[in-house]
Amino acid sequence: MADFYTLGLTYWRVIALTVLVLGVWIYGIYFNFKKWGMGSTGYQDELRHSFWLFIATWIHQAFKDGVWVFVKTFVLDVLLLRRTLRRSPVRWAMHITIFYGFVILAALSGVGLLLDTVIHFNLLGYAHQAEVIFDMMALPFDIFGYMLLFGATIGVARRVFLREVRARTSAYDVVLLGGVFLITITGFYAQWMRGNSFLVGDVFSYPIYAPHFALIHTLLALALFAIILPWSKYMHVIAAPLTILANRGGE
Repeated sequence: MADFYTLGLTYWRVIALTVLVLGVWIYGIYFNFKKWGMGSTGYQDELRHSFWLFIATWIHQAFKDGVWVFVKTFVLDVLLLRRTLRRSPVRWAMHITIFYGFVILAALSGVGLLLDTVIHFNLLGYAHQAEVIFDMMALPFDIFGYMLLFGATIGVARRVFLREVRARTSAYDVVLLGGVFLITITGFYAQWMRGNSFLVGDVFSYPIYAPHFALIHTLLALALFAIILPWSKYMHVIAAPLTILANRGGE
């Protein structure tokens, strides 16, 4: 986080921006759940067209065949993407690396912000320990970053070199996949510029511009979270697992 502060993006501005993005994202989830609830029937009239109706309907459907079926579907079809693997091992590799790379990097970023808060205020005197943990997170960041880059590269390559995939590619696909690829590249380049990077070392070391790329990387990532995911067809990253669970697997 310290890299941003040299560019005028202070700690409190980072916090404010993060809260704003999370607020927009949570409202986007709420908005979509409420919209989906408008198509539901079979419950009390006062609940119809509501957020809570969707939640109640989904829980009823997802657990209709028992907890074990829910857990089995969640593990095999949501976490391991069994249905995608059956259709295409290449698409499975692309989806699973993008999914886990993106989700875990987002979680690590959240942990990093919490650690930065401990460091910033020296909470309970644990600033030094937080700095040690923060430094230890560099390797997981790199590993899951490479995983995300691998998946995004497969996605870009399929749309460039496979005619049938290219013919089905829409502007939405270009924006999302291109955005993920650009976010990953700028994040890596910012890390490489700091020097001593995993697999690369100090080949690209140029610390003076590292904060600039780090800032671009963060703003692009936050924009993807707040502007694109909740308000476009890419809400399917949440809708698809919910649908699979509600149907208890199957096709």
